[in-house]
Amino acid sequence: FHPGQIMSAAAETSRSVQWTGKRAEEEDLYRACRHQVSHRLGERAMQIEPAYGWDDLILPPDRKQMLRNACDQIEYSHQVYGKWGFASKMVYGKGVSMLFYGPPGTGKTMGAQVLARELHLELYKADLSSVMSKYIGETEKNLGEIFEEVKKSQSILFFDEADALFGKRTEVKDSHDKYSNMEAAFLLQEMERYNGVVILATNFVENIDEAFKRRMKFIIEFPFPSAKERREIWQKAIPDEMPLDYDVDLDFLAEKFELTGSGIKNAVYSTAFLAASNEKSVGMKELLLAVKREYEKTGKMFSDTEVGIYAEYLH
Repeated sequence: FHPGQIMSAAAETSRSVQWTGKRAEEEDLYRACRHQVSHRLGERAMQIEPAYGWDDLILPPDRKQMLRNACDQIEYSHQVYGKWGFASKMVYGKGVSMLFYGPPGTGKTMGAQVLARELHLELYKADLSSVMSKYIGETEKNLGEIFEEVKKSQSILFFDEADALFGKRTEVKDSHDKYSNMEAAFLLQEMERYNGVVILATNFVENIDEAFKRRMKFIIEFPFPSAKERREIWQKAIPDEMPLDYDVDLDFLAEKFELTGSGIKNAVYSTAFLAASNEKSVGMKELLLAVKREYEKTGKMFSDTEVGIYAEYLH
């Protein structure tokens, strides 16, 4: 920032806290600083407001530690590259590139939000429909514009379903294969030139080109949650204010039903609206019906025998 931007950010922070009557917090300063940056990234990507913190993210401890290590590489980059002289040792590749992989609904987007919140950075999800083009050279042009804008904003760039863009390069049999490989090479080049955070997310890690995998600073699996982790997700998904009947058994739900974090949250939300519309508290019957709907949505078999003593609730 030049002095004018610093003064503008400080003045904006001062005005905002005077209006609210509260003391200035660290996040107030970061927000004012982000407002000083001019970019058009929103035209090519969708901004996601980070809503989750570390406590919301249920992952095995080693995966969670890898995410914390990734945060450290951004937070302490000024010390390592600046004070300790590593900038002269690395011409490119100073950014943090990450690959998140795992089944749908296991928390990959949540993980990106946690990083954005921890680092006080804006998070933008690239809109693949506006990036990919059937016309030769157009995809590279679109990608170039996205990276040009993200450099101005120093935001986190998030590519969901990344195998669509970062899939395995193929043997060149026709012009389509040739230009598809050129797009992949161009993307790899842009990622290495960007000094910020780029996150790729995929449900199928085997579809990602090996050249991309080798250049990732972090490859983090978001596995299907265990019964213990599902119990924790159920607990966190239910707000303290939501009225529960005496018969709600979260241990039973976590043990019997293999749902992802997304599936559990969907079940809780739909149960809450069902109970509210009937002007009653949430009971085991409503939760089981919601779980059954989640199973049906994903094509999984739901047998009444699985619910044991609660079978009568489904009739």
